[in-house]
Amino acid sequence: MSALPRLAHRTAIVAQLGLIALLLSWLTWLAPPNPALVAPLVLLGVGPLAAGVRGILYGRHYTCAWTSLVSMGYFIHGVAYVTTPGITGWLAGLEIVLSLALFTGCVTYVRLSRAQ
Repeated sequence: MSALPRLAHRTAIVAQLGLIALLLSWLTWLAPPNPALVAPLVLLGVGPLAAGVRGILYGRHYTCAWTSLVSMGYFIHGVAYVTTPGITGWLAGLEIVLSLALFTGCVTYVRLSRAQ
């Protein structure tokens, strides 16, 4: 694998793991919701990302393709919360950056590694 697909793959890995860590810390420690909602929100928020971790780590094209689509849901969530005052706005801004990095890394990796 040449340098550019490898960089895109590493970007996707770092962005996905960073997004998982951000959502877990957001929902459990930094700005937790009502205690009764923590478990369902963690399951709904982190579940789709966690389902694709193994495929992203191994560089499977199909997993990268659907993960890029899933990342747009996190982008929309971040855009909806970015104007919220306090730490939630900053966390949403970081979610936007990580979801765009995940999308870009996945799409670039699939395009460039299939061309070879």
